[in-house]
Amino acid sequence: MEIINGVDRLPAEADFLNLALGNFDGVHRGHQAIIKAAIKESGVSGCTSAALVFDPHPLVVLRADNQPALLTDLADRAEIMKELGLDYMIIQPFDSRFSHLSPEQFVRFILIEKLKVRSVHVGTDYTFGRKGAGSSDTLLFWGDKLNFKVQIQPMLLINNKEVSSSKIRSLLLSGSVREAANLLGYYFFRQGKVIKGHGVGKTLVYPTANIAANARLIWPGKGVYLTAVSKLEDKMLFGVTNVGSRPTFADHKTAVETHIMDFNKDIYHKEIRLCFLEKIRNTKTFETPSELRKQIWQDIEDSRSLLRHFKDEFNGRWQSLQVGCSVLRSK
Repeated sequence: MEIINGVDRLPAEADFLNLALGNFDGVHRGHQAIIKAAIKESGVSGCTSAALVFDPHPLVVLRADNQPALLTDLADRAEIMKELGLDYMIIQPFDSRFSHLSPEQFVRFILIEKLKVRSVHVGTDYTFGRKGAGSSDTLLFWGDKLNFKVQIQPMLLINNKEVSSSKIRSLLLSGSVREAANLLGYYFFRQGKVIKGHGVGKTLVYPTANIAANARLIWPGKGVYLTAVSKLEDKMLFGVTNVGSRPTFADHKTAVETHIMDFNKDIYHKEIRLCFLEKIRNTKTFETPSELRKQIWQDIEDSRSLLRHFKDEFNGRWQSLQVGCSVLRSK
């Protein structure tokens, strides 16, 4: 997959796109259905598949005082879209001027003049143009008028529940990472460089890797989680990850600390990825570091038991998950 920075930079050979439209925060299973429809259309027509996303996210511009934390950054979305088999990810800068395009201007100047779309693929709740005045029905009108195909994907339901980014955010904040993974189609993950912590882990005989928590991206709610850890070695490693403050040590700043099981190397400044598999327990305060040490030992034992369950659950697919824990679970 090739990343194109701006609709003006699309290669000449990419004419007549089958285009997926949406911001695709999370690239969850509902988003994947839209993108796969564009890819399938390209397979039939022999044209190019692409997705158009905006940067920054429109809500950053339109709702600067009330922005939701995002499920994914651009790099995350690009990785998942590449795994889906998309040809192009077009990243269009979004600012106040762009937000004032009317639905007709967006269709004529962006979709037709710049991108030369052959087909457009959206969800039923897609809106576009100034103040969100355009809808999927608006696209159907202009598609008929300007001779491009419009395919509208119905809202995806899993267990009679709509799949949406807001629903996934809610699940993550409650610690329901396994249910969130079912809607995402992959394990929720975060990555970042390992930074210096307070050195408390070493005194507890359980060294931890500390990752800076990006405030613009959502993290699972406070608690202790079983995580898969990748980008360190050829094999997949596993960890016990605490998300939240450090109440036992009277330091209530947000912290993300991972004890990587069966691993004890210096990894400061290295980038690691955490994939959240299951919540183990809520956070709690301990009277002494000794009590905390005992709890960490128990967390590790509980994690090993959970891992045996995961290996049974995924059976033949477990090996593919070892390669990289963001690999899509359902294609």
